[in-house]
Amino acid sequence: MALQSVLKTFSAQIPWPDLHSHVKERNTIQLNHFVGSTPSFLIAKLSQKYDKVVAIHGDPESAQFMQGDLESLDIEHASYFPETGHKPYDDQQITDSSVIVQRSEVLEKINTETKAVLVTSAAAIFEKIVAPEVFTDASLTIKNGDSVEIDTLKEELVDQEYEPVKFVNQPGEFAHRGGILDVYPYSGEYPIRLEFFGDEVDSIREFDPDSQRSVSFLEAARFVPDASSLSKGQKQGVLSYFDEDTVFVLLNRSLIESDIEERFQQASEMFNELESKEGVLPPEELYVDLEDLQESYQNHARIQLGGFSEKSEPAWSYRLDASPQPDFNGSIKLLRENIEQLSKKSFDTYILCDNEGQRDRFEELLGDPSKDLRYHLSVQSIHEGFTLNEQGLAVYTDHQIFNRYHRPKVRHKRHTSNISIKELRDLNIGDYVVHVDYGIGKFAGFKKIEVRGVEQESVVLRYKENSLLYVNVTSLHKIQKYSGKEGTQPRISKLGSGRWARKKAQTKEKVKDIARDLIELYAKRKSKDAFDFSADTSWQTEMEARFEFEETPDQRDAIEAVKTDMESNTPMDRLVCGDVGFGKTEVAVRAAFKAVMDHKQVAVLVPTTILADQHYKTFAERMKDFPVTVEVLSRFRTRKEQRETLKKLKEGKADIVIGTHRLTSKDVEFDDLGLLVVDEEQRFGVKTKEKLKEYRATVDVLTLTATPIPRTLQFSLMGARDLSIINTPPPNRQPVETEIHSFDKELIQDAISQEVSRGGQVFFIHNRVKTIESIANMVREIMPNVRVRFAHGQMSSKQLENIIEDFYEHKFDVLVSTNIVENGIDISNANTMIINRADMFGLAELHQLRGRVGRSHRKAFCYLITKDIKSLTDDARKRLLALEEFSDLGSGFNIAMRDLDIRGAGDILGAEQSGFINDLGFDLYQKILNDAVKELKEEEFSDVFSDVETEVELPETQVEFDLPALLENDYVSDNVERLNLYRKLAGAEDLETIKEWKEEVKDRFGPIPEATQNLITASVVKLYASRLFMTKVRIRSNRMWLECPKHDSDLGEEFYGDRFQHLLKKMQEKTEGRYQVIQKEDRVRFAVQDIPDLEAAAAFLKELAPSTDKKREVSLA
Repeated sequence: MALQSVLKTFSAQIPWPDLHSHVKERNTIQLNHFVGSTPSFLIAKLSQKYDKVVAIHGDPESAQFMQGDLESLDIEHASYFPETGHKPYDDQQITDSSVIVQRSEVLEKINTETKAVLVTSAAAIFEKIVAPEVFTDASLTIKNGDSVEIDTLKEELVDQEYEPVKFVNQPGEFAHRGGILDVYPYSGEYPIRLEFFGDEVDSIREFDPDSQRSVSFLEAARFVPDASSLSKGQKQGVLSYFDEDTVFVLLNRSLIESDIEERFQQASEMFNELESKEGVLPPEELYVDLEDLQESYQNHARIQLGGFSEKSEPAWSYRLDASPQPDFNGSIKLLRENIEQLSKKSFDTYILCDNEGQRDRFEELLGDPSKDLRYHLSVQSIHEGFTLNEQGLAVYTDHQIFNRYHRPKVRHKRHTSNISIKELRDLNIGDYVVHVDYGIGKFAGFKKIEVRGVEQESVVLRYKENSLLYVNVTSLHKIQKYSGKEGTQPRISKLGSGRWARKKAQTKEKVKDIARDLIELYAKRKSKDAFDFSADTSWQTEMEARFEFEETPDQRDAIEAVKTDMESNTPMDRLVCGDVGFGKTEVAVRAAFKAVMDHKQVAVLVPTTILADQHYKTFAERMKDFPVTVEVLSRFRTRKEQRETLKKLKEGKADIVIGTHRLTSKDVEFDDLGLLVVDEEQRFGVKTKEKLKEYRATVDVLTLTATPIPRTLQFSLMGARDLSIINTPPPNRQPVETEIHSFDKELIQDAISQEVSRGGQVFFIHNRVKTIESIANMVREIMPNVRVRFAHGQMSSKQLENIIEDFYEHKFDVLVSTNIVENGIDISNANTMIINRADMFGLAELHQLRGRVGRSHRKAFCYLITKDIKSLTDDARKRLLALEEFSDLGSGFNIAMRDLDIRGAGDILGAEQSGFINDLGFDLYQKILNDAVKELKEEEFSDVFSDVETEVELPETQVEFDLPALLENDYVSDNVERLNLYRKLAGAEDLETIKEWKEEVKDRFGPIPEATQNLITASVVKLYASRLFMTKVRIRSNRMWLECPKHDSDLGEEFYGDRFQHLLKKMQEKTEGRYQVIQKEDRVRFAVQDIPDLEAAAAFLKELAPSTDKKREVSLA
């Protein structure tokens, strides 16, 4: 509650009576010296007295910071009105739909609620929008029980410029199936599902667009139009939505006005340059000019903060006696001295921490508060600290104390038109699929087949030489969408040849060899001893507190894990993976510092000279205030310097040495090595790797890698290596501003000159070696005074390294290259990236490429250049938008992950494995890998892994009966959706899943028809029978036949023992003699009387099924 008491204290310093009387007379008020976040406190106090307050900033970022502050101050009715980011008269740009939603939502709020605080920027109010009365008229409200004709409603939506689609996944769409209408409005977090009974609205629910499942029930729903693009009536500025009692607060008026003027001038120029002006509105109808702006706050109370003095004198002015937060540059010593000085003047100091971890650190570093050290810690956050001199109060923020970038914490809505994981798994006609038993084919659609007079649906797969395979809908879990590297096409299998089975067996053998090596090393390590380091020292805490970013939870876990490993007496061998810039280096810095605190030496091994230099700078910078010597061994050092370093190492005078593979040469001797850190191990040669193996068994080893190790491979290799995964990006890294545009020389020219003029450098990615030189020449032509060079993967590695080193040393400004940049080049001065033909890249590649910029405190830009926007495929458009929306790292990670998984799997298991992954598809490869590791753990290494449980694989039970069991066409009409629903049901491994599936279908498509209910019950029968080890169930003419496994099969061995006896006993109890046992050739059958239908069969099998699942049973009626 610290902020609330700060607000009170702040309020006491302002002469409110004067201020209120001038507001009442609608005068102009000038307030000066409101430093730090005090303007936010002012707005918070004003909003308590006045119904409508509008704060306008010169730039969008400060507006976002203010909105974040107001949210921290619990001002519920404050909203941020964003700019659309659209350039005037430019139709070659793709923009993000979430902004439009946010804008419409805010307008809806202003229009319907009595109290509102609007925080916005000049850029946002520049674009005119629909007039308030038009906006209100176009909004629709629908309540439960209303009678509405669906067709009329659809017409009204089309009138509001909504678009009809099959399934909604972004604002401004609607979908109609049967008695269900889904609408994705421009307000609210979720799309709305209306279920009709005739013409009456039977229920209104919100649903999640990714899973298409309902989230909650509503009494009423409101559909508002898109205020920016609705083409009705005369457009007006957003300020026209406010009445004359509104108080306007202008933060730096001159800046706001000059920004509007400049924008309007640009718009006019763009308009005049248009070749045809037909049907295009002139700028004065679309945009706000200076005159409009001044007119809109003419008759209002107007409070001006900062900015130059006006020509006209304000009616009243006031200067706040406050000073900004001093600079501490991360020094706790300076901070403590400052608090002590303030305490002498009996000031109170509040330190606002971004998270609990920071608070605990301050407690430890500053010690207990006392009368000589008056300070309070609170986990809250505002943008900038300040000191109120009159009231004796200082408010400091931890991000300023440590010079971190602070990201505005504006609550974002989850509107995404992004690519959902679901879409990656969904099958479309023509997609490659992998059938576990038959290999790779193409999905060719559905076919209805009649069996014993009953219609059944099956999926058609097309194989080599046009042979077809029909797969019954109950065994669809055996097919998966093929996923190999992006852009590679698999080889289609031939039905009936043994090639597929051989390929599977061969892969399994190979995988076993790799896994065996890993497990042997693990066993060897477990039997050796290493040094056990002591617990953290106070220096360690202080060094860690100076880390300029906030640690992410994953990072903290990784650090903890590494420390625990170091403090134990088994040699550590931990692998830390995380995307570029996710803070792996910091984990190494802390581990190294810990080792040095125990008088041990640390070696850091890196693959390239540049990385050695960068790590050297990082380590030296982080440890500069402590008695730690850091040295570097690489080509950047002269022979003499190298000899000097080697001598220091041998005598124990150097604590940490960072170097390339030079470190593994014979002449490098350590006095007392305690920790080895290896960066990007997969990039070293065989000799270096062998050398590392020797170390592994005796010294603590920490390996870092940016190649994501597939989540799924982890589990199987689990135990063979200790893994930590850092999956969340640091929260206060600046997001990269991403723009999608068609090829335009002017845009490229602007982007490059903007970067070069602030002393930065530019990456220009062009992925065709053939034309790369001509692209470099084009850049030289449009920017004659800029130094340009090009690089691509076909150059020799020496040549490449030289170019990259020159770029690193800023010997030239623009590097035109193929996507070789994505592998670990980290140049903090390069903060603009232009990617040519971005529509040709995979999401993962784009994600990694973009991760190359924005590595420092500067704002970074990324331009995705495509061919003409109108000719982009839907898929490419979606990929690019996903990237634009995930402009902060991390969120797009999951999707990019999948593609990277496939690449990463090849890296961690060796290159030939990539070949197998491409042959079998990733999902099946993974299954084979897991089986192989399991077999090794059970058989060869059972002594090392005593705790591995052996699971028995249950049979694939076939269920036969004479009733239709399918999703009918008129119930689920979309083929893709039908197939995916079938796949989900076929793969169900427990009743929960079957029940969920039933709920989902009912929720999305309405009441369940009989054929679908049969399909559900058949799945339940299959589930129970499979747990009983039955291979086939037939239900016909009042009887049920259960077929047991063959005697000589694996299943048979497992079954004909206790299980068979147990089943017989149960049969006798439950049926009272209504069954008989038939022994035929090599298997046994049960025939049970009085089973009239599927439901009865399910109930009977439930009684027989093993009791473990009784507790979790769910009724499916």
